[in-house]
Amino acid sequence: MKIMIVDDESFIRMNFKTFVDWKQHGYYLIGEAANGKEALEKMDELHPDVVFLDIRMPLMDGLEVLRQLRHTKHSCKVIILSSHNEFEYAQEALRLGACDYIHKPNLTQSAVFEALKRVRTQLNHQPVGDHLVSLQQNVEKNRNELKTLFLRDLAVGVVRHEWEIEQKTKLYDLKLKQPNVLCIVMLIDQYDKVKERYNKGMEHLLGFSILNILQEVLNRYNELELFLMSPNELVIIKTYSGMRSMNEILEERWGLIRKIEKTLKQFLNIQVSFLISGLHARLLDIPKAYHEAQESAEMLFYEDRSNVVVYEPGSIKELNDKASFTLFEQRIRKEMDDKNVSSAISIVHEMFAAIKEKRSLGRHATLEMCVNLHCQIQSHMKEDSGEEDYNGMQEIMSAERLEHLHLLLVQELESLQESYTDAATSTNYKIKRVIDYIHQNYNQDLTLNELAGYVGLNNSYLSRIFKEQTGSMLIPYINGHRVKKSLELLKEGKLKTYEIAEKVGFNSIDNYYISFKKIYGLPPNEYRKTSMGK
Repeated sequence: MKIMIVDDESFIRMNFKTFVDWKQHGYYLIGEAANGKEALEKMDELHPDVVFLDIRMPLMDGLEVLRQLRHTKHSCKVIILSSHNEFEYAQEALRLGACDYIHKPNLTQSAVFEALKRVRTQLNHQPVGDHLVSLQQNVEKNRNELKTLFLRDLAVGVVRHEWEIEQKTKLYDLKLKQPNVLCIVMLIDQYDKVKERYNKGMEHLLGFSILNILQEVLNRYNELELFLMSPNELVIIKTYSGMRSMNEILEERWGLIRKIEKTLKQFLNIQVSFLISGLHARLLDIPKAYHEAQESAEMLFYEDRSNVVVYEPGSIKELNDKASFTLFEQRIRKEMDDKNVSSAISIVHEMFAAIKEKRSLGRHATLEMCVNLHCQIQSHMKEDSGEEDYNGMQEIMSAERLEHLHLLLVQELESLQESYTDAATSTNYKIKRVIDYIHQNYNQDLTLNELAGYVGLNNSYLSRIFKEQTGSMLIPYINGHRVKKSLELLKEGKLKTYEIAEKVGFNSIDNYYISFKKIYGLPPNEYRKTSMGK
């Protein structure tokens, strides 16, 4: 079934194209348009079976498109996209021939597929046409999969002959030339936490969405190929055959990185890091470039905030200085045994400063040492403190930066210090820290695991003492604070409701509506009209 998307908001069009694997479900996205005039022109050219059509658009709105379709030979079915305050328009659209409508705040995978299921029963395709479309989809899908397999083989060094590269370049229409060959490895920051946004078994959609979005926004770049090497690793092969100036190459490379960074933050709310190889003369050098990018990952570990590391020959040191850092570990343990936690914290600061300066203790050895110290800290915790869980160890093992490990160990030692004080005072302090953290990070994804780990408590214990001290359960408190923060944005009237929901941290418009109505008795749009005069 051939589908077309018509909406003036690029975010909605991009969301449609990336939030589900359409081909896997038997649908074929053939085009998009940003207004009604463009939509009619493309319908003449593409002949879609189903059109998702926005009501409010510049140049020509959705209602006018429907009126003109009544006088054409097009047999496509139209599903209207409308906002909550456009119900009368939606009714008019149905009278003009639209077969269904979806409210934009409820624009989910299930809503789209339910509407398509209803439409499918109304369509009467010619069997031959369906068969040809299916064959076309399968051929294109297989070609893309084979192209990805070849690019993976090329990166890891399986391909060793220039004639094979030339052959596959023609077969798969690769956009790579030589000289000036570059490899960029892109990693998703805090990948384990990002995966939690997806239902179990659907994590693969993350990589699929990233690939689709980047293919869409990077099509203006010449001589570029990108592919998924693993769920958390996307590889970009870029060549600059027409450039001879190094400044010109560096400028375009930096623009490419910032474009990717901004796009993924905007559409998927994820942050990424980049590992960049040196420049090479031949496509046959791609395995070397890929190895250089991978090798530079060790240097990214030592960076505090920078998310870009460029490979430099000789920058990777031999990481065999474990013995000298064992002395730090022994000193920290002695201070903990003597209950001199402040001194232990000072030594931790000293130790991490030395690790960062010398860069002679690798990530693996640093993680091992931090796990040992974590276990030592936990052994000193009071039995009744509720802190004998494994959240801290899991967070240490998944830490991507040295600074994160530093922060985690200091927080654990601070928790140990608190455990030596009056229990009530200690828990009061922890809840205050949780509340401060919520107020500072309400617009981010906040989970019970994250908050419990932040103050070194287990989930159930944090939930219980938070309710005792605030009178509210943790998640309702977070949502309540988000709702209060949304009032100012509602009052400004510049953003749509679903944009406000996303900006204050809600992962769905429905959760925002429910939480808002529970506090103020009205949905946000009605509250804006009645209480704010908007």
